[in-house]
Amino acid sequence: MINFDLIFQWILPLSIALMSYYGVMHFFRRVYEYADLDKLWSFLIKAGLIAGAITLILYCVITAPWYEQAKYLLFSSSNKVRQTIIWQTLLNYIKIGLIWLLYWLAIYLRSILIVWLPCFYITIQSLIWRISFNRTANIIVQLIILSPWLMLKYLFGYQTPFFDFFQKKLFLAKLKENLNDSYFDALSGYDDRGNKFENGVGGTVQTQRIKKTALAIRQSRVVVKTMDGLRYAEIFVRKSRETDTDRLIAEVLKGLGSRLTAPSIRFPEDATFSADKGGFLFDSSVPYNAADELGLWKDNFSNPFAASNKIKNKGKGFLGTYLTNCLNMLRYFRHLTPASFLEKMQAKDAKRFYRDPTLDRSKYLVEHNLDLSVIKTPVDPKTGATIKQQKQLAYKKAMQLEPDLNQVLNSFKINGTFDNVMVGGNTAVYSYTLPRSPHLPTNFDNLAKGISNMLKMPDIPIVLVSAGVLKISLVTGVNIPVDFREMIKKRPSGVSEVISGLIGVDAMGKPIEFSLGNQIPHMILFGKTGSGKTVTLMNMIYSVMDSKNPEEVKIIYIDGKGNSFELMRTDNPENPDYHPNPYTYAQPAGAGDIEYVRALFNHVVKLTQDRIELFKKFNISKIEEYNKRFPDKKLCTILVICDELSTIIDQDAQLKSSEAAENNVTDKIEYLAKMSRSVGIRLILANQTARKEKIPGRITANISGRVSLGVTEPVESDIALPDTGIKAHYITQAGEFYSLMKGTNHPEHGNSPFLEDEEMYDLNDKLEEKFGHHDYVYTRQEIIDEFRKSKGEEGDNDMYVVPNNLPNQNSSVQDLLAAIKNNPQWAVVNRKSPIFAENKDLHAGTKREVHHKEKLINEAFEQAQDFINAKKAEEVLDARKHSGKFLARGKDKGVI
Repeated sequence: MINFDLIFQWILPLSIALMSYYGVMHFFRRVYEYADLDKLWSFLIKAGLIAGAITLILYCVITAPWYEQAKYLLFSSSNKVRQTIIWQTLLNYIKIGLIWLLYWLAIYLRSILIVWLPCFYITIQSLIWRISFNRTANIIVQLIILSPWLMLKYLFGYQTPFFDFFQKKLFLAKLKENLNDSYFDALSGYDDRGNKFENGVGGTVQTQRIKKTALAIRQSRVVVKTMDGLRYAEIFVRKSRETDTDRLIAEVLKGLGSRLTAPSIRFPEDATFSADKGGFLFDSSVPYNAADELGLWKDNFSNPFAASNKIKNKGKGFLGTYLTNCLNMLRYFRHLTPASFLEKMQAKDAKRFYRDPTLDRSKYLVEHNLDLSVIKTPVDPKTGATIKQQKQLAYKKAMQLEPDLNQVLNSFKINGTFDNVMVGGNTAVYSYTLPRSPHLPTNFDNLAKGISNMLKMPDIPIVLVSAGVLKISLVTGVNIPVDFREMIKKRPSGVSEVISGLIGVDAMGKPIEFSLGNQIPHMILFGKTGSGKTVTLMNMIYSVMDSKNPEEVKIIYIDGKGNSFELMRTDNPENPDYHPNPYTYAQPAGAGDIEYVRALFNHVVKLTQDRIELFKKFNISKIEEYNKRFPDKKLCTILVICDELSTIIDQDAQLKSSEAAENNVTDKIEYLAKMSRSVGIRLILANQTARKEKIPGRITANISGRVSLGVTEPVESDIALPDTGIKAHYITQAGEFYSLMKGTNHPEHGNSPFLEDEEMYDLNDKLEEKFGHHDYVYTRQEIIDEFRKSKGEEGDNDMYVVPNNLPNQNSSVQDLLAAIKNNPQWAVVNRKSPIFAENKDLHAGTKREVHHKEKLINEAFEQAQDFINAKKAEEVLDARKHSGKFLARGKDKGVI
């Protein structure tokens, strides 16, 4: 039996309502296309005139005399019965009609509400997605119907099944929308002019190609799948049977990838032809973490009354901040999925029950020898803000720059997925996952300069591409201090080598390690003046001390330009800054003691040779084997640290040819770099410049470990960080560095903490208190005696005294004059050292003042040379007198 109520009350009204919606939307679309402000006002004026004219006519008709006469004749008729019946019947019909109208009006209004409200929503979504109404409705209806099945997919490991389904359908719809309507008209039997094909003819050859292209697009396969921390997307269009049609398909798909974007999905600009799959392919594979996308609940809110949110401070104002908070809450609930909740719980449990994996696979344990209680909590020196406050400010500023940076990337046709931004030091590091496209640039220099120009930034960013990820380091201007204590606390508990330490931390606060052993025995550190090179060296030194005790590690210090390592001395208790360090092997060598510098390198070479001979004697190849076989005679690992290496090498050029073989430092360093690998002697060399004329290639070729802070020139970046393309000459922040200690394929970017002198003094005192006082393994005099004997000279002949307070390049001219007067032999030997040759005070002032100071210094050296000559003459005279007395006694005794 036919259900008429269902048809008349539901199906027919809903159909009419849907048809009316189509008609109304078609009308409004036409109105929108032809809408014009001038025409609108003209229409309103005409409508007003017409309404006024109609009202005027009605008024005249109703109030005119003939109207009263017609009314009188009608109501005064003689046939009263007939008149009564007519009016009663008329009133009944009117009553029935009104009841019928009200009844059906309610039904149609209900249908209109049921249809128009969701249709209006679909229309809005179609405008947002930029696809047709019908395709939008198809996506939404399917999403609603399949929602129970999509909910179940969470149980199968899918992280975002609703997003995956919706995005898959949306990509397919956009793929179809990309075609001209005439393509699908051809499938329906219409030619490009809108005429039906006659007598069954399928149109021209081109029309046939269009039909096959439309069919291929309609049969495209789209896959979007998010699971196991990866969001994979694929669009596949099967090839046709004809080459010409395939060319048309390729032309249709050209440039489409840059238009199909979604969160964590980036396709290459053009499709690639896959011979294995037999068609055209767009694919994207981007890491995805549901917990990271969800974020923290508290991060969704910002105080609308905060000063930073005021419009005068370039904020959004109260209303804008409040609306942003509301949108952030909606975004949070949209990402609040079972997968995100589970991943957050797993991350929390992993952090709570974390066990350092290095404990199982490492050969040595970190002893944690440093007393970190003496280290102060670092703050920003300008504002006094804490690390947390500076991080929040830097992150906010970095996120404000991200839309502009993304626009710059798009202008360079780089369609990457923004992953995250990390802040550290004074930089923000943006990460973008790049699409699998062969059209990406290979040289990113223009991009770096373009970012600087378009964002109006004085500093050029550093652009690095590794493993499909684009990283851009921008200077934010917000300095985030690095906490030395946190860096040491977060270091791994197990290390692979005896010499293991930390250089700094990355933007996530994770320590950046270095280890010197069999694989990488030595390293070199580059950094221009003011880049924080010496400070970074100090961090590395103390982190090594934190790892091992003084019985296992001894450190030799050499400084080519000053006396930065004087604080490590253990033999000058009369010095007010006496804070002995138990790890010091011998007295640190400074720039003003070139003979001792050469003697120290000679000593390390001899030590290397002695250990090689020792290992040969017992048929041992490595220090680890020796210490394992002879635990009672363990050899300590020696770390040689040389700062300002080129200054020492430069003084080799001043040697005479007869002196070069015995005094040349360059040859000794090359020997150590080649031969000390297996005997437990490690080198950390540091220098301001990486230029080959300053540090010979035969040295750098044998040192694989590289770390670079800011350098001066592009050629230095290529030498300091080879095969990486990293522009270290763009680095401006002190303490910012790139490390290649894990290889050129895995560069690490970070910042080093700053230790004040008082903090280093306190660390030394605590180490002395823990391990007791340790004297030098060899004294300065013993090392120089050894050096002189190796050259065939007497050990303590012409032994000069080094000033207690060794001058440096920053010393005043008066201090230099006093040092020359009190230590003439030392001064003459080190006259060409940087202490005098590059002294700042000596070359400061007007030409007349400089000339006067140089004259004073030259006169002081002349007096010192006269003193030495007089002393030598006196010694010769004393020797002759002594010889004469000896001969006289010999004649008397008949000994000759």
